[in-house]
Formats: sequence, C-alpha cells, structure tokens
Amino acid sequence: MEEKEIFTGAIEAEKSVLGAILQSDDIRDELISSLEIDDFSDARNKNVFQAINNLMTLGNNIDVPNLVSQLDTAMKVLDKIGGVNYLFEIVETYIGDTNAYHHLRIVKDASLARRLIKTMQGCIDGFKKEKIKDVSQYVAECENKVLQVTQARRVAEFVTASETVGQVIGKLKITKNNEQEGPRANKYCVGLTSGYESLDRLTQGWQKGNFIIVGARPSVGKTALSLNLILNAALQSRKTIAFFSLEMDAESICRRLVSTAAKINSTALATGNLSADDWLALEVASKDLKATKIYIDDTSSQKLNDIRTKCKKLKASHPDLSAVFIDYLGLITTNVKLGEVSKSVEVGEISRSLKALARELEVPIICLCQLSRSNEKGSRLPILSDLRDSGSIEQDADQVLFIHRDDYQKQVKTGEGQPQQPAVQESEGPFDVAKPTKIIVAKNRNGKTGQVDLHFLMNIGKFVEIETRGEEY
Repeated sequence: MEEKEIFTGAIEAEKSVLGAILQSDDIRDELISSLEIDDFSDARNKNVFQAINNLMTLGNNIDVPNLVSQLDTAMKVLDKIGGVNYLFEIVETYIGDTNAYHHLRIVKDASLARRLIKTMQGCIDGFKKEKIKDVSQYVAECENKVLQVTQARRVAEFVTASETVGQVIGKLKITKNNEQEGPRANKYCVGLTSGYESLDRLTQGWQKGNFIIVGARPSVGKTALSLNLILNAALQSRKTIAFFSLEMDAESICRRLVSTAAKINSTALATGNLSADDWLALEVASKDLKATKIYIDDTSSQKLNDIRTKCKKLKASHPDLSAVFIDYLGLITTNVKLGEVSKSVEVGEISRSLKALARELEVPIICLCQLSRSNEKGSRLPILSDLRDSGSIEQDADQVLFIHRDDYQKQVKTGEGQPQQPAVQESEGPFDVAKPTKIIVAKNRNGKTGQVDLHFLMNIGKFVEIETRGEEY
C-alpha cells in the first residue's frame, strides 16, 4: 500500500476513534490514554482531541455541547474545523467498540510510520549535508534514533513487585525462600497503617478517599519513606498497592525494597559482598515481598490522564486496591493547553484531579512533593507555604506531612545549594548511618497535627521509631 493511501485511511480512522470517545463510556478513558496529540495527522482531529483532553482534565462531561463550548470559546477554533457539522460527522462514525479498537491500531500504526519516515529522512538529509568522518558512528546514531521511534510502540503497563523482586533475587542467585512474619497492626489505626504507631496516633492511618502530600527537599528521604510506607502497608494489609515511580525503574525500586526488608547494607547488596547471614535474610525477605500485591508503574513521563486511567483499570481488576503512591507530583504533566498558564496553575489542576480520583476510587492517594528552596535557608522546620508551585496543594490535601532532618540543613551550602553529602553513605554495617528525622503532620483535616521522631537508617533505607530502634540492632 502506498504512503498516501495509508495516511488517507488513517484520517478516517482518526474520526472513528474520536467518535468512540464521544459515544462509548466503556472505552473512553482507555482510548484517551492510548493516544497523543501527534497521533492525529488531520489538524481538525488534533483540535478535537485537544478539546477532549481539556474537558477531561477540567472534570467536565465529554459530550458535544461541552466540546462545542471548548472549541469555540476556549480554543476559538470551531469554525476552522468545520463547525458543529464536523462534530456530528465524527459522532456518526461510531459503530461499536470493536471497530474503535481496530481503528485505534490504524491510527497508532500510521503515527508510528510518520515518525519513522521523518526520522529516517532526517538521517538521509544529514548524510547528504554533513561531512561524515566516521560512517560507522553515524550509522549507529541513526540506528539509535530509529530504535527510539520503534520503542514508542510499547504501551507502559504495571509490573508487579512480585515479578520484579524475583528478577532482583535471581540476579543475586537466591534459590531458597523462608517465611517471615509481617508487622502487626496497631490499635490506633482505623485506615491503612503507616507501619509507625506514633504516626498512626496522629493520622489514624491513611483514610479512604484522602489525598495525602509528603513533602521534603531533595535527598532528605522522600522516596525511602514512601517505600517504607508501601512495604508496611502491603505486608500488613495483604491488599493491592499501586506505586507510580516517575524517577526510578522497577528493578531499582525492588532492590531498595529488598535492602530495607532484609536489613542489608545497600552497598553490600549492590556489590554482592554478602555474608551467609545476608543471603539467608535475602531469602526470607524475598518470600515476604513476593507475597505482596505491589503494582509498580515506572513510566518516567506520566500524564495525569494516564494515571487516572491506569488506576481505574487496576481498581476494576483488583477491587482490593487499598492505596496509590506517586513519586512525585512535580513530574506529572497534563494535556491542557488553555493559553499561557503558569506551572502553579498546572500543578493546581493536578492536585484537584488527584483529590477527585482518591474520592472516586475510595482509596488514599499518597503523593510526594518537593519543597521550595526557601526551606533550605536557616534551620527552621518546613511549613505549608514551602510546598512548591502551588498553594492549591495545601488546599486540596487532606493531610500534609513533611520530612525534616537537622543534619540536612547543616549540610546545605550557603545560599540555595544542595547538601554536600549524598543521601546514602558507604559503611561496613547496616545501621551505622542513622539520622534523627522528624515527620511533621502540618495539616490533618480529620485529626491532630504534630510531629513524630524517627530514625532513618540510611544504609538500608529504613525508617524506625526511635523507641524501637534498639530492637533493630
């Protein structure tokens, strides 16, 4: 089939997919999350899809009247696409969900073909225009560019911690698994436990429908704390936990989970310099972790709509979904193009949408967030106004927790620099880098505020309550 014929068919398929989005409640979210603006070759269809994304992000119903308003009033392109008549043409293309999936594949394949052609043409033009000194090197560069395009076909889905932990342990040649009893619930917790009795006394655990923010400066221990909370909740509840990691891949996450659960020095784990007791501890921890239902999505660039759709799908297939963790809020993007909007406006839309999603799914959503650099000045404790990019985070959140370490503040360079010391230090034993850490509950819509003192055992990435730290040795 000639190129022109492929793209002509794709334009009709684009209309059909848009018609399904407007007509089918069952597959709308899945179709939207599967598509990008650039998947549409026709400018009219690009505008319609952009308007649909705007409506979805703003929480408005996706129907023809709202679409007309968005295209006409907000985007001012209704006349350019052919007016209301073109929208009715789109609606009439819908003839069933099965047909929509078929046309979705056509749209995606045509989009891939266009990107591939553009990439290859760029390589050809570069070869013609540039003085190539090393042909082999240039060919390798072109191969990498083509590979990047073809890899875009992969649709990121959740991988289980069970599977990934198995891979991590396999690489370490672990063959045996022993049982280890998980942490017990405490009497103060009416929601999902944090694993820390002192913290649950303040929060009563993570409540259904709550939107929780955990804020800190870089290298203080946000990700480490989130992994502790995930591990504690998963082991205690034995229910499904979702973790969106926008910075770390699934294998790295599970390696840290193994280090924390087995109480093994992360440096020793990375190098394989393990004692017989370490290997035994790894076997025990790996069995515990494989028994959990932690689902990890390590897509580095997450759109808000993608997160929403993936959470809904996971909830549908796993009704016992008990919490969603996101690391971290500042890396989430939206498809909204409502003119020149500030980052704070975008973050505000994200926080409101995540709050709404928590209520819709009836699960707590715990989202990590960076603090502004103003928090590095002096040695003061973080406050709500330190939340980066948007005051709406403070407004939307049911709980706001801060992580504070005095040693971090002392390490910060003069002005706005980063700490001079890495977050994890090399050492011989697992517990010889212990940092007193405050978990500050700065906002709690349904309970008390206050602070909890923990010890951060940096070499294993584990937080423990100070009064119980002696038992960890």
